[in-house]
Amino acid sequence: MRITNSMLVSNLMKNLNTNLTRMDKLQNQMATGRKFGHISDDPVSLVYSQAARNKIARLSHYQRAVGSAGDWLNVTETGVMELQKTLVNAYEAAVDSATDVKTIEDRKNLAKTVAQFREHYIDTLNTAFGDKFVFGGYNTPGDPAATVAGLGIKPFTTVDDPVTGLPQLHYNGFNLSQLDGMPLANYLALTDPSDPLYDPTIGPVFTALKKDVLSFDVGPGIGMPVTMNGIDLNMFITTDENGDSIIRDTFTVLNELYRAAEGLDMDLSTPGDQIATADDISNMIKPLHDAQNHLLTKLAEIGGRTRRLDLLEARYEQDFINYSRMKSDAEDVDMAEVIMNQKMAEAVYQAALSAGARIIQPTLMDFLR
Repeated sequence: MRITNSMLVSNLMKNLNTNLTRMDKLQNQMATGRKFGHISDDPVSLVYSQAARNKIARLSHYQRAVGSAGDWLNVTETGVMELQKTLVNAYEAAVDSATDVKTIEDRKNLAKTVAQFREHYIDTLNTAFGDKFVFGGYNTPGDPAATVAGLGIKPFTTVDDPVTGLPQLHYNGFNLSQLDGMPLANYLALTDPSDPLYDPTIGPVFTALKKDVLSFDVGPGIGMPVTMNGIDLNMFITTDENGDSIIRDTFTVLNELYRAAEGLDMDLSTPGDQIATADDISNMIKPLHDAQNHLLTKLAEIGGRTRRLDLLEARYEQDFINYSRMKSDAEDVDMAEVIMNQKMAEAVYQAALSAGARIIQPTLMDFLR
């Protein structure tokens, strides 16, 4: 076919425009550091990039959740350790006083000490982290007057028994002392309406309060309790004199130790003729020991949760590195390669300009001449 000058010029301009387009793309990659600026530039890399970005966003959320859960568990562990330490002090004081060499005054002093242990026990159960109670769950009606005064809503309170005059422990208005001495089978039936031993009068309230535990979503479909239920901490399993399993209330045990040391009748609020003996106090050593073991079990459970959070945190950190590398591979350019391609494109463009100048320079007059 016949090639005209206009065809040469047209092809030259087309090729120059193609070279400029390539140089523009390389220039944008050098300026932004990314392989693509539009979806059409590299759809496959864009899909990988968006998937990696979504994973990184979710990982960041769970990493923050793991950090918050760890803070809560640290406060919870500190509170349980303080409870256990209080019982250890009461246990050691009881062991020290359970000898015949101790005088009545010594045991009176023990009673005063135990009274302070009871108060500290209640204060520790009301441990708060921020605006929430660690062992109080979600349901914390408390005393409105205390709320107005800025003292917070305390889930654990004491109410004096009308018969003995001694304080009884209440959890969100529920009297835990009424469960003291209950057979284990009856206690377990309180949360199972299908059990023949189920008590419909206190079962529904007790079941609702047992669920008062704060949980965090620390992974996809992974929920972890970060607090302890106050009922589970205060109630422990032991055996009676017949060897049967029963439930004891730790606060009631401290009350009994106080009464034994003070020389009070176990059923009356006024001092009787009895005098505290070594046997009276010795009888309190076993339940105090069982209460300590119960809290040690809870501490081991918290330690297991903390270890699991550490494993999750390590896994999330590794996943974050992997997905960041995936995002970088999909988005980021190899700057050395881009610079090399840019120089090559510039050389090609300069060569095209030089060749074009020689092609379009001759005119008809130059041909006739």
